[in-house]
Amino acid sequence: MKIFAVAKTEEAANGIGAALEELCTEFSGFSDEREALEIIERAEKTPCDAVVVSLPLKSEFGLDFTAELSKKSGAAIIVLARADIAEEVQRRIKFTGAFVIGKPFPKSVLANTVKMALLAKENIQRLERENSELSKQLDDVKAIDRAKCCLIEYLNLTENQAHRHIQKLAMDTRKTQREIADDILRTYAGVVNV
Repeated sequence: MKIFAVAKTEEAANGIGAALEELCTEFSGFSDEREALEIIERAEKTPCDAVVVSLPLKSEFGLDFTAELSKKSGAAIIVLARADIAEEVQRRIKFTGAFVIGKPFPKSVLANTVKMALLAKENIQRLERENSELSKQLDDVKAIDRAKCCLIEYLNLTENQAHRHIQKLAMDTRKTQREIADDILRTYAGVVNV
């Protein structure tokens, strides 16, 4: 597992790496948040699985950095903040999906939080993929239904006949029903607004 840590000093970032050494296969510590973002932006895929941000950072407190990081990276984000402000930090960056831990904390808490954040990120990504697939299926059904309506209106077919016609064309031409529906809709595009 690849983990980045961003902190005010290199020593602090490397301390986070030491606390996570049993989880990491690869670790990079940064004291410059801009450098960390540049590496993330340049990478074709997410350059790391998780990013641990220890507040405050060198050039800013770190809330803007965390927000920007959540937009540019698919990594799980864990933010370390003083215990007295941890709840406020969580409230202000909740839209990022970051987990916030109050400092000081036992080493095991950080490792467990990283594991939970990674699991949560995987579940969110799985749900996003499922949602995308369901949206595509819904779009396909809508297009097929519009194509059936065209066949019913312009060829005087019944709904069952129109449905069967689309299925048969799809099998005969080795296309999907959606592709056939799109062809039908293009055919009648001058006749009907699709």
